Amino acid sequence: MSCLKPNYIGIIGGILAFISLALPWWTVSASVMGITVSTDLYLYQVGTVSGVTLEAWYAWIALAFIIIGGLLGIVGSVTAMGKKLLMVGGVLALLSIIIFAVGLQMDLSKVAIPGLGLFSSVSYMGGSWSTYLSYGFWLALVAAIIMFVAIRIKPAEIVPTPPPPTPT
Repeated sequence: MSCLKPNYIGIIGGILAFISLALPWWTVSASVMGITVSTDLYLYQVGTVSGVTLEAWYAWIALAFIIIGGLLGIVGSVTAMGKKLLMVGGVLALLSIIIFAVGLQMDLSKVAIPGLGLFSSVSYMGGSWSTYLSYGFWLALVAAIIMFVAIRIKPAEIVPTPPPPTPT
């Protein structure tokens, strides 16, 4: 009888996916008449950010995908079906950042501020805007990459040592 050793790399990938949920995925810094305001967008945040109304569909899908991807990364690291679950977890984590970036860019293209995007630095009507993808987004990307790396690592099986022979 043997036990499968946990794939610690995959577990780290799953944990990083969950940590990315607590961090901002996009940041807006605005400066108007010497006053600077910075606002962060989290996946679970829906509504208006710095006067920009955002749709919710891409944030909710990205949130679901990163949660499921993180769970699959952890579960796949401790079960016999590990490689398949790690692959699906990595793909879902990767899809979460793609869906978030595409959906946010689609929303931002509807805003009346020309040049506002995922990464931008815009001067507009006496003020300036700076936007960028933030820590949570990049950590989710790292989590996906780590899950893909974990697929290549084969955890060793733990073979229990037989009991010592009984003395005669």
